[in-house]
Amino acid sequence: MNSIPVDLSRLSGLLCVSAPERKTDLDGEVRKDRDGNALWVTGIAVRRAGTRKASVIDVQTSAEPEGVTEGSPVGVTELDVSLWEIEGRHGLSYKAASVYPVRSRTDNRSGSGSAPMPTPPQRERGGKANGS
Repeated sequence: MNSIPVDLSRLSGLLCVSAPERKTDLDGEVRKDRDGNALWVTGIAVRRAGTRKASVIDVQTSAEPEGVTEGSPVGVTELDVSLWEIEGRHGLSYKAASVYPVRSRTDNRSGSGSAPMPTPPQRERGGKANGS
């Protein structure tokens, strides 16, 4: 299956609408990637910059999205989309290297007037993310 990179600069307002959870098959078994890492899925509302309409996509990651909670702004690294078809059904599948929490620019917890934007977690070989 070929994956197509998504231009994240064309999206705005990324918001977690469904907290990360382990991805399971129909029998309830935890799904794993090719390297044996448990897969996680996070529901994210995305909006194309300059428009009002938002869509919700389920984004799959090999690393647990730590610190991401329902209702929180998020960032995504290396988002790809793939078209799938199985037994006459078809759809889109979204995968990312990481999903991470983002503080808004107006969040003034640090007392400095503007909070720094976090850097995305760095990926180790095998799909695991190191903290931000």
